[in-house]
Amino acid sequence: MKKTYLSILIALISITSFAQEALITGYVDSPCSGANGRVLEIYVNGTIDFTGWNIQRQSNGGGYSTNIDLSSFATISDDFIYLTNDQAILNAEFGITANVIESSVISSNGNDAFQIIDNNSVVIDRFGEENIDGAGTAWEHLDSYYLRNNSSIANAGSFDVNNWTFGALNSLDNQGLCNSSSALSTMVNLGSFTPVVTTVAEIEFDEAYISAVEGSGTATLSVTISELPNSDANIDVAILVNESTAIDNQHYTYTNETLTFTTTGSLSQSITITIPDNFDAEADTFLALELTNPVNANLGEDNLSVVYILDNEAHSPIATQNLDINFATSYAITGPNPGSEIVAHDATTERLFVMNSGNASVEILDFSSPLNITSISTIDLSSYGDSSTSVAVHNGLVAATAVPNDKNLNGKVVFMDTNGVIITSLEVGSLPDMITFSPDGNMLLVANEGEPNSDYTIDPEGTISIIDLSIATANLTQANVTTLNFNAFDTQETQLKADGVRIFGPNATVSQDLEPEYITVSQDNTTAWVSLQENNAIAVVDLTTMQITNILPLGLKDHSLPNNALDTSNEQDFIFMANWPIKGMYMPDAIASYSVNGNTYIVTANEGDAREYDTFEEEVNIEDIVLDASVFPNQDFLELDENLGKIKITSEFGDIDNDGEFEEIHVFGGRSFSIYDAITGAQVYDSGSDFERIIAEDPVYNAIFNATDDENELKNRSDNKGPEPEAVIVQEIDGTFYAFIALERVGGFMVYDITNPNTPVFEGYFNNRSVTPGEGDLANLGDLAPESIVYIAPENNAENKGLIVIANEVSATISVYTLENNVLTTESFEVNNSFVVYPNPATSSRVFFAQPTTYELYDIQGRKVKAAQNSTFINVDGLNAGTYIVKNDGGQTQKLIIK
Repeated sequence: MKKTYLSILIALISITSFAQEALITGYVDSPCSGANGRVLEIYVNGTIDFTGWNIQRQSNGGGYSTNIDLSSFATISDDFIYLTNDQAILNAEFGITANVIESSVISSNGNDAFQIIDNNSVVIDRFGEENIDGAGTAWEHLDSYYLRNNSSIANAGSFDVNNWTFGALNSLDNQGLCNSSSALSTMVNLGSFTPVVTTVAEIEFDEAYISAVEGSGTATLSVTISELPNSDANIDVAILVNESTAIDNQHYTYTNETLTFTTTGSLSQSITITIPDNFDAEADTFLALELTNPVNANLGEDNLSVVYILDNEAHSPIATQNLDINFATSYAITGPNPGSEIVAHDATTERLFVMNSGNASVEILDFSSPLNITSISTIDLSSYGDSSTSVAVHNGLVAATAVPNDKNLNGKVVFMDTNGVIITSLEVGSLPDMITFSPDGNMLLVANEGEPNSDYTIDPEGTISIIDLSIATANLTQANVTTLNFNAFDTQETQLKADGVRIFGPNATVSQDLEPEYITVSQDNTTAWVSLQENNAIAVVDLTTMQITNILPLGLKDHSLPNNALDTSNEQDFIFMANWPIKGMYMPDAIASYSVNGNTYIVTANEGDAREYDTFEEEVNIEDIVLDASVFPNQDFLELDENLGKIKITSEFGDIDNDGEFEEIHVFGGRSFSIYDAITGAQVYDSGSDFERIIAEDPVYNAIFNATDDENELKNRSDNKGPEPEAVIVQEIDGTFYAFIALERVGGFMVYDITNPNTPVFEGYFNNRSVTPGEGDLANLGDLAPESIVYIAPENNAENKGLIVIANEVSATISVYTLENNVLTTESFEVNNSFVVYPNPATSSRVFFAQPTTYELYDIQGRKVKAAQNSTFINVDGLNAGTYIVKNDGGQTQKLIIK
């Protein structure tokens, strides 16, 4: 139960558990004329409704008969009430005006008695002895007074004179009291009674939760009482079946029981739950227990405790390690506001081009010695925009984005050569976020995100710009830019929403709401797919007709299914991979595509991203919404911080019937990578809970499971998208397709063999990051927050090995990994006599093919030095003498000698 609600419950219980009593606390037998000003004082300890209650007077031992009805007081709490025969004198002598009844019945002659009876005529308290005249007794008070001793309690009719203090008989006579204001108050201290301070012991769980590993035998919970009770106290310990996912006799064995705390026993007792080993690989489960039905005690604040049961059979997939990937080196970008967000590689010049978003520049790095990277130059783009987001390179042409200070205005693409010499720039849409060349290099595609401004008063349309590169770059004009919008979909808003496309920006059209994030292009250059991250969808672009033809919704990930377990809380100090009644919005950032067996697939890195602006923010917690009780009867339990209380959810989706109550809970991201059919948009695979399980079982990186990207605190991103898959590429290596997926928060990258898109195989997880707890010096934490990833083939680098190169945004580093089993060897160039080049050795500037050929030319060290498509010759001018290898697109090779 949520503790705010629990506090109210405890308060209500406390009201009914403490003694509610009224007791006579004082009397003044007034010396004034006619004995006017006599007053009886009663104290109300707690809260009492006096309807039907009475004060009875016994005159001269004649029994209690005369009544004063107290009903006019109604409800009184912790206060004094007064009965007098002259209210004016009471006010003048004591200053008492509130809670007063004036009645002649109160006129006592100094040896009378009084008692309080409730509405059932039960005696609550009594002064004096029944049927005894007080004259000559210890309780006589003629022309005097009596006051109740502090801490006395109501006596239910059993009068004890020792509980009272008496003035001397006749001590109020001849004092001139009745003629002077407030004189009686100097002799009789009415309103001074202090009730007994009573405490009631509280019983609660010693801990709000514990964890137990399946098969560990038992789990023990302690129940404590705050102090020994005055009489035996009991409490029931019961299982909350509706809140628990653990199954009796499968995950635990326990029978509800009653605990008794005796007056002389221990302040703590234990309950034992048996935790068997069921030999089933499944998600972690939990068992909720509640303290109920307290007797002679109150419930404490922690009346709920949860046993989190960790399954010991569910494991991460086993890494095949076929590629033998190893960390090689890390290079730090330096200078003012260093950054390393996007990296691109040019094989011909052996250079890396790194987008430094920190200062709107492109870093050009020498990659001729991949394990010893050095800086060549920094290309300043600040004259084109205040920030930059992406860089790409193809056949010696480098393109970079530039975003103006007002991101709602159109941005630019800046073209330069591999030396950083600016060739030209062209205007594209609002907030160009990512660029990519088509495989043939004839197009540059730009995802223009079109984000709104901070107060959502301006929301540019999201667009896709396509730049025709079929002419020389220097001759490009705006006429070569085609920008596609989503206007044709504005009239389809209702259907798109029904299909699951998230369209929800304030007052936004479909065109304004869709935000292109990342682009992948088919190998035949005819189709592009564009991730619409905030919209949880992918747009399809026909590059032959230059039209956006479809929007594919990506659906929701059901985390109540066994394979989709996740860790949702940063409150626990253990990893808890459980199923919950929530659904993940995949919301991919980077996407890639590949074709196998005649079918094309899209691979997505399911990061998740909420809209957060000054006047509009969709990210909330469960306590901020109302769940439909017919679907979620246990919202209070889900709101516990150890469960779903801190996980970030959207306020914009999940209220299916629009009644203000949510039938579904949608969280951000999938914590996975997925594969979709590129034609239908149907999901054919999702990695489920793999990523979290892999890191949880990693002997090194489990120490920073779900840590964020700038401090090593265990699980501090469990409540917010977990590892956050950010970047993805697909690469064919020796006939096998691999997906490389970089994780933005915990860092590093996952690798899967996806040759069969229905059953990918885990290749391995690789990272270069410190696991020392705490924030530490960023410079010493290693590579933090990978943002982009590229593969470089053995023939395209001096190491003659496959390389993975990653740009890490937070650490501003470039990390390099080697693929030891992906190495260029002489076997790769086995001579095939059916592939002919001539003259060989070369005797002129041209070497010819028998027919037009797509080729790559490598030196003897395996470095690619030339490439062309559908060429009839190779121009060997400028090449050093030596032996070269020519490889055609059919994989055939031939040695070429240049003298």
